[in-house]
Amino acid sequence: MALMEDQLQEGAPAGALSLVPFWSRPTRTRVINGLLDYGVLLVVIALFIYFSFASPYFLSVQNLLNVAYAASITGILAVGITIALIAGQLDLSIGAMVGLTTVIIATGEATHGLSYGVAIALAVVAAMIVGLINGFLVVNVGINSIIVTIAMLGVVTAAGQVVAVGQTIPLGDISLTHVVNARAAGVPVTVILMALVYVAAYIGLTQTRLGWHIYAAGGNPSAAQRAGIRVGSLYRFVFLLTAGLSVVGGIVTAGRAASGGATYGETLNIDVLTAVLLGGIGLGGGSGRIERTLVGVLLIGILDNGLVLINVTSYYQQAATGVIFVVAVVMAAVRAKRMSR
Repeated sequence: MALMEDQLQEGAPAGALSLVPFWSRPTRTRVINGLLDYGVLLVVIALFIYFSFASPYFLSVQNLLNVAYAASITGILAVGITIALIAGQLDLSIGAMVGLTTVIIATGEATHGLSYGVAIALAVVAAMIVGLINGFLVVNVGINSIIVTIAMLGVVTAAGQVVAVGQTIPLGDISLTHVVNARAAGVPVTVILMALVYVAAYIGLTQTRLGWHIYAAGGNPSAAQRAGIRVGSLYRFVFLLTAGLSVVGGIVTAGRAASGGATYGETLNIDVLTAVLLGGIGLGGGSGRIERTLVGVLLIGILDNGLVLINVTSYYQQAATGVIFVVAVVMAAVRAKRMSR
C-alpha cells in the first residue's frame, strides 16, 4: 500500500486517486499543520462561545475588559520572552525581577521617602544590571541561557527578600494605584499599554533590520555571524529587553497590589511560558509571530476568567493551568520536530 501511495502521488492515472486512503500521509500532515497553526485560535473561540452560554456575565463589555486587564501583565512580559525565544534565548528570571521591582518601588517610596520617579529609576537600574549580567554570562562565558537565568531567578528573589526583610511593604502613597487602575475612554490604561507594546514589537520584528537580525540570529547563529550580524550584541539586547519589560510588569503589579513583595511574580514564569508556547513560538529559535503570542495570552485570560465566573474551585483552576502548560510544551516539541525534518 505504501508503494501504491508513492506511485499515485508521483503521477499515476487520475482515476486511480480514489485508491489513496483518506487518512494518507499528506492528509495527516495538512491536518496536523493546520491544528498547530490555528488550533489555539479555535480553542479561544470555543471557550469564548462556551463561557458566553455558561455565564450571563461573561459576554458583558465590562467583563471582557476585565479579561484584558487581568492578562495585561502576562501579556507584556510575554512580548519579551517571545523575542528572546525567536533569538534562540530564554529568560526565566522575569518573575523574580517583577517581584524585586515591586520591592524597590515600595521600600523606596514608603520606607525611604523617595518619589515614585526616583524609586522606578532605581528599579530600572537594578533590572539593567540583571540584564547585563545575564547577557555577559551567556555571550562571554558561554553558559546556556536557561541555566543562567534560573540561577539569576534565585539571586534576584533573594535580593528582594533582603531588601524587604522578608515582608510585604505597603505603599504609603497610593497615587500609583490610581494611575495603574485608571481608564481612558473606558479602557484600562494597562490594556492600552499592552496593546502599544504589541504594536511596537510587531513593527520591530517585521519592519526593521533589528527584527530581521533577531530572526536570523535565532535560526542560524553561525550563518548570521558570517553575514556580519553582531549576534552577541543581539543577545545582550534581548536580555536587557526582557529585564526592562519586567520592570513595566513590576510597576503595574505594585500599583495593583498597593504594595511590594519579593514573591509577587513567582507564578508569572509559567503563565508567560504557557502563553508563548501556545502561540507557536519555536523552542529552537528563528521562528514565531508576536500576534500568535497575544492569542495564547487571551486563551489563558479567558480560561481563568470563565472558570471563576462558573464557580470552579481554585485547585481545579490550577489543574487546568497545569494541563494547558503541558499541552503547550507538547505542541512546541511537535513543532520543533516537524521543522527539523
